[in-house]
Amino acid sequence: MDTTAVRAQRRQRRLPARAVLFTAVGVGATLFNAVCYLLLRIALSAGAANVLALLLSTAASSAAQRFLVFPDRRTRTLRMHLQTVGVFAYYCASNSLALWALGVFVPRPSSAAEAVAVSVASVFGGISRFAVLSTWVFRREPGSSFDPA
Repeated sequence: MDTTAVRAQRRQRRLPARAVLFTAVGVGATLFNAVCYLLLRIALSAGAANVLALLLSTAASSAAQRFLVFPDRRTRTLRMHLQTVGVFAYYCASNSLALWALGVFVPRPSSAAEAVAVSVASVFGGISRFAVLSTWVFRREPGSSFDPA
């Protein structure tokens, strides 16, 4: 079997492990986001608390994903930061939509209900984020020979 086929098989075997680790980091980031949101919501509006909590949790999550889930992927720093901004914008929009929808269905929702709505939106976002991170943000550079076992 040629080395390209062996590398492809290794990557396929690692995919479930990466998915599990990605999920664990995502759960931690979602909980971190919810706690930050609840703490910030004491002094700020729902929108401001959402943006600041997302900023903190997206930065922490992206760093954790890079070092824990995709350590074998090389990426350009500027590109990674720009793509992280894109992820932040996506989560900001989806969480704002979740907060708006909650407000439509529940007049004067509690901060806890808002945190749950934001967390649910984050779970749906996380499902697509794994694919985006593994194929776009931390994709293998063409011609890269770096492929640890």
